[in-house]
Amino acid sequence: MKKAINKKMTIDDLANMIAEGREDTNELARMVAKGFDGVHNEIGEFKKEVNMRFNETEKDIAEVKENLASTRRDVLSMGDKFTLKYELHDLASRVVLLEQKGKTKR
Repeated sequence: MKKAINKKMTIDDLANMIAEGREDTNELARMVAKGFDGVHNEIGEFKKEVNMRFNETEKDIAEVKENLASTRRDVLSMGDKFTLKYELHDLASRVVLLEQKGKTKR
């Protein structure tokens, strides 16, 4: 194997190498920044969609609560309009007794 020729490195050569390294580093930093910009945009769009869906869900829940309250009021007011089953049974047995008494008096 032949021995490689040694070339003496000057300060200018070192400065050029460092400058090239900085350019490479700056280019990598720009690429990373672009990548993060894309991620930030995607997160922003996702956040908007989540907020929109959450607002729709809140509206739906409010509507369900209102419907439940309306149904509850309707059910409670039905009690005032209708006779309960045991009351009907009691009234029917009283009518039967009155009919029997009426037949015996004739």
